[in-house]
Amino acid sequence: MDKITKKEIAEAENQLFLAQLASNVDGLDLLLYDDLVAVAPDGQMLTKEMDLNAHRSKTIIIENASTEIDEIRIIGDTALSVTTITAKGKVMGAPLEGKFRYFRVWKRIDNTLKVIGASFMRLP
Repeated sequence: MDKITKKEIAEAENQLFLAQLASNVDGLDLLLYDDLVAVAPDGQMLTKEMDLNAHRSKTIIIENASTEIDEIRIIGDTALSVTTITAKGKVMGAPLEGKFRYFRVWKRIDNTLKVIGASFMRLP
């Protein structure tokens, strides 16, 4: 069991944010677990492939964003992170702007930190 540190999770969160911002599919591919389960605000379950395809097809375009890590909790070889992202962009051509809170579960797999589970919601 490889111990995960808060610093490693903060670095991985920042890498993930930059990959999302640039729609860097290769970067996202490295950071997302192949069998990822994510839950959208409407309750829809999303997979890694769905996320990658949204970035490939430019269904999601982030024009401007900032992120803040709110909390990181380490539990053995697993970590939980909570981040708040303020973003402006488009989803399927419709404008989207606001604050969003992400909850992610990170695990070291094959010596790489990967998101194995996630959910996110829009903040008022």
